[in-house]
Amino acid sequence: MAVTTPIKADQIVERLRDRLDGIEISTRDLELYRTDIFYESSYLPLAVVSPRNAADVQRIVKAALEFDFSLASRGAGLSYSGGYIPSNERTLIVDTSGMNRIVEINVEDRYVTVEAGVTWAALHDALKGTGVIPPFWGTFSGRHATVGAALSQGAKFYGSGFRGTSAETVIGLKVVTGEGEVVTTGSASGIHRPTPFYRNYGPDLTGMFLSDSGAFGIKVEATLQLVPAAEAVEVASFSFTNVEGLMRSMGTIGAEALATESFALDPTSVRGRMSRKSVGDDLQALKSVATAASSPLKGIKDAVSVAVGGRGFVDNVGYLLNCITEGRTPPEALSRMERIREIVRAAGAVETKNSIPRVMRANPFPEVSGLLTPTGKRINWLHTVVPNSRAVECFNETEAVYRRHSAEIERFQIAWGYFLTTNGPSGVGIETLINWSDAPLPIHDHYMKSAGNYVTKPADPGARAAVAIITKDIIRRWSELGGVHLQIGKKYPYSETREPATRMLVEQFKQLVDPHGIFNPGNLLPQAAEAGGVAARAGALP
Repeated sequence: MAVTTPIKADQIVERLRDRLDGIEISTRDLELYRTDIFYESSYLPLAVVSPRNAADVQRIVKAALEFDFSLASRGAGLSYSGGYIPSNERTLIVDTSGMNRIVEINVEDRYVTVEAGVTWAALHDALKGTGVIPPFWGTFSGRHATVGAALSQGAKFYGSGFRGTSAETVIGLKVVTGEGEVVTTGSASGIHRPTPFYRNYGPDLTGMFLSDSGAFGIKVEATLQLVPAAEAVEVASFSFTNVEGLMRSMGTIGAEALATESFALDPTSVRGRMSRKSVGDDLQALKSVATAASSPLKGIKDAVSVAVGGRGFVDNVGYLLNCITEGRTPPEALSRMERIREIVRAAGAVETKNSIPRVMRANPFPEVSGLLTPTGKRINWLHTVVPNSRAVECFNETEAVYRRHSAEIERFQIAWGYFLTTNGPSGVGIETLINWSDAPLPIHDHYMKSAGNYVTKPADPGARAAVAIITKDIIRRWSELGGVHLQIGKKYPYSETREPATRMLVEQFKQLVDPHGIFNPGNLLPQAAEAGGVAARAGALP
């Protein structure tokens, strides 16, 4: 694919170095920074700038205004919606991972303040022994994924079963706007003895900067709520023969606020997940399970349970629902799990080995090793969240889209699977993973090398184009069903699916906080001038 290279880029970068003396500016590995997991921009970024604090970000914004640059803020890069890759030839990547200080842990007032580049794993480690934890405490990729990026993108997983997404755990923010000002939200914005202990005093300004795909500013600090950490945990897995019973069970589990994590995999995805693991992985898993238990004796019992369960159970498993419950006491956690057992048995499920949730909770932030399939195929993740009452319909409509594309699917040997989640009391998440043979992007190589050996495939533009078409059709159907999305970026239709008055308000807020349009052009609010630049080796953005 032809790559557009800015005219006199070297001279521009040298002028930038003079203006931003003391801030790291790199032109190495620019190929990496024009890709995410699915998309690849046709523009290379000019450079990658790495601020260390809010003052650095302010200087970068003012330099961008002076030189007419766009700024694309980035954490670990582990997203798949084109949100941070360049939309034009004058883009600087703002790598926020260097802003990684934990500013304050306040157990008495129940909050923790971190810089945007702190990883979820680092935050988790820092809170060990304090007896408190954020209601939402990270993503699968939390070894690398940062707090700031998760708040910009919108994220789900640990705690999302009934506590919601990353946005629900935030009390306040510090954000650098498009004119280089620092805006503080929440109670910390007061002029008398300010402290970030409360989110809502007047209008909820914090919410305006959450899940914005970085379009409204660069987050430099975030304050998260803290709640008591669980004293007891129960895990269980259940096999379903029919999707309808599974989806309705998941909706009920969320509605009754029973599980902190509740997720399901289709049979093929279960086998694929287990096939990635080596003997060394198994031994590490047993060690993690034994260490994570509340007592040495329980650790031994849990490790033995995983060892006995092994991987053989996946051969006959159906749709596999995995549930984790918490409590202040063991009876409380067990009571929640017993209620889940009642719900799923009524739907015809059978309890099976619980190796997956037990290992996951013991080692919540593993190395990122699943960006490609075990056979080297590329993966496109796409998701929606729908009301509990529409979960079955949404799943069936997704399958109908695949059936309509059966010819392309057969021709290019495209496969797909599902990762289903309970998303708070009202919603069920449907995530489908499309697999196809194609060459990896630089970001795949970057992370897969650190995870160990991996297989790759040669490029296949035809398969890539077919996947892009299927992706568009699935997203279009989800929109018609009233589904919503996290990680909006440039992949999911946001402004064009909002009521006119709502869209106008969002546009006006963008104009207020980013009047020159320098932040992540094309995110949330499509911009025709940039639309042609973000066409990926995976196909044009939907």
